Amino acid sequence: MMKTKRLIVILCCLVQVLFGTVAYAEKIPVNKNWEDTLDVRSLSSSPILMKEGNMLLIQSDKVLENLFIAITSEDGRQVYLELPNVIVDTAYVIPIDLLPAGNYCITVMQGANYVIGYFHVG
Repeated sequence: MMKTKRLIVILCCLVQVLFGTVAYAEKIPVNKNWEDTLDVRSLSSSPILMKEGNMLLIQSDKVLENLFIAITSEDGRQVYLELPNVIVDTAYVIPIDLLPAGNYCITVMQGANYVIGYFHVG
């Protein structure tokens, strides 16, 4: 009985170590021109772009409505276009598992505000 418990604990630790190192969120470096509309003591209203495995995540500390999201390949082809709303503290998920290997540009716009990030698939 004691050996079984020990084996289960060891297996759980091993699974946690293996899966903990496989999936992690990588923050996408961005160029931005996003006017923060919150007061000085608040966090930025600029969207945060992250890549986690085969998904892009867009998060914000503020509700962002009427967004324009476009993903463009290296050769200038637009491969994704969406006009969503982003809810506070909830990641907006864009699956990228069907994109061919290569470098891509993601543009998130709201009016005159924009965030541009670059990421690699493959």
